[in-house]
Amino acid sequence: MSYQPPIEYYQQPQRSGNRGLGAGITSIVAAVLSPIAAVVSIPLGIAAIASSISRYNQGNDAWWFGALILAGVAVLLALVAVVSGLIAVFRAGRMNAGRITGIIGLAIMAVNIFGIVLMVFLVLGSGQGF
Repeated sequence: MSYQPPIEYYQQPQRSGNRGLGAGITSIVAAVLSPIAAVVSIPLGIAAIASSISRYNQGNDAWWFGALILAGVAVLLALVAVVSGLIAVFRAGRMNAGRITGIIGLAIMAVNIFGIVLMVFLVLGSGQGF
């Protein structure tokens, strides 16, 4: 008679239900920080314009660099939010904490993008521009 291992030997270990949770949390954090970086870059851009107009402050490019860096950070955070949200949604496999946080991060980014598009249309529709 041959040895037969117990049935537990053949069963696969149970996976935790948190697949994609880290990516979902990253998506939410990046989606919240992205508009903050964009809003902070606006006054720096205004300061850059004021600095370039001022005759007492010729050649001061620090404001421009700050505004461009923060605008770049905002774009990078937006991309991270979308990519990590998609990773969380597809990696989760079923409706669990990972998928829910991914959906929340994507929803926040959708609201951010809708707000940007709405602002652009309002500015262009007013006929006055900036």
